[in-house]
Amino acid sequence: QAAMNELYRAFLGDGSRVAVAALAPTPEILESSLSQQPVEVAVVDAELLAERGEHGLVQFLTSRLGSAVAVVLLPQGMSGLHGRLIALDRVHEVLVKPAGAAHLIDRCYQVGISQRASQQAVAPATTYTTSSLAQATGAARATALTGTRVFAVGGGKGGPGKTTIAVNLAYRLNQVGVRTLLMGFDVPDAAGVQRGLPMSPNALNWFRRPTREGFAASLQNKDGLDVCLSPNDKLEASRVGVRKPNEDGSIVGLIEAARDHHPPYAAIVMDLPPTESEWSVQPLLRANTVLLVCEPDWASQVNLIASVRLLTGVLDPRYQVPRDAIHAVLNRVEEEDTMTPGRMQAAIREQLDGWAPPFAAVIPADPGVRACQNDFVVPVTRRQEFAQGIDQVVDFCYREALGAPAGRAAGGRVKSLFGGIKVRFT
Repeated sequence: QAAMNELYRAFLGDGSRVAVAALAPTPEILESSLSQQPVEVAVVDAELLAERGEHGLVQFLTSRLGSAVAVVLLPQGMSGLHGRLIALDRVHEVLVKPAGAAHLIDRCYQVGISQRASQQAVAPATTYTTSSLAQATGAARATALTGTRVFAVGGGKGGPGKTTIAVNLAYRLNQVGVRTLLMGFDVPDAAGVQRGLPMSPNALNWFRRPTREGFAASLQNKDGLDVCLSPNDKLEASRVGVRKPNEDGSIVGLIEAARDHHPPYAAIVMDLPPTESEWSVQPLLRANTVLLVCEPDWASQVNLIASVRLLTGVLDPRYQVPRDAIHAVLNRVEEEDTMTPGRMQAAIREQLDGWAPPFAAVIPADPGVRACQNDFVVPVTRRQEFAQGIDQVVDFCYREALGAPAGRAAGGRVKSLFGGIKVRFT
């Protein structure tokens, strides 16, 4: 109880990120208070429930938390339960005591933010429906995906900076508390190159062993961001690419494995190749937010029009994405550029019965971005104007859940995007 009181006081001192709802000193008070006052995160000290045994602890974490998700504190003597507890749906973090207050607050904040962001992820599913998918599911379009916002970052040609946007968007989302996975689908994987990661482990571990363990073995982590790279082998990628979406070990199956991973990701950012191969088509089958990256020139306008026409089913009804899911990002804009978002939208409206996708962000040209990448530094952490452009995408996609614009507060600390997370100590 003395240790919990100390943590309680630390949480009270971080009122900008967390709001403490209550401190429950007994299991009975805990269950009663959870039913009376819903919270978003429950910090559960397993010692409080030790007398109930392992079965009682698991039962409590499975059925007694109400709408909350749990961060569990385990004493050293119970550390062997870590694997079983973290696999429970309502448990999003397990820490072995003693847990430092600062680290515990950070984890509670990210767990709460990710949970809140997941509840907001109700963007329309894509309908990039190949005949094989329709035959496999008996449906004309992919099922709407809720709980995880799945970004497909693409474009009609190579070179507009889509990988840069994907990498920095994923990093920024994770930085502000939205638990994010970055996935690469190009071969070789440019996202991994930008992050300075080795070519393996990569998704081949899952394609060869399509299980939860196989997916976990496919991940790399740098600066706290999980990354799943493409196979980085053209021969292996071509073998995977011929598998139908409903087959075991398909590209769609990989994305479903990412969505089923636990603790769950609130956002998945997919960097797609500039081709119409299965490595770009199948990810679009499971995306609910499409970002088309372009530059302010005629070639990019032509490619953007072609991409929008394709995704809206004008060219082929099999390839159709709901208009509400399609957005554009204008990258590398200089002051003298005359190709504005409005001008591009006007050209698209002429082709699509008066409709054009909204621009989620306008990102200025910055030669310092490439210099950062050459040093394997994420530009969003160093280049202020570029970071403001990425923050426009974050704000655009999460505006209903944002408590404040994305960005940096005084002292360089990343601002909270949401209001304080309600936490209950037990």
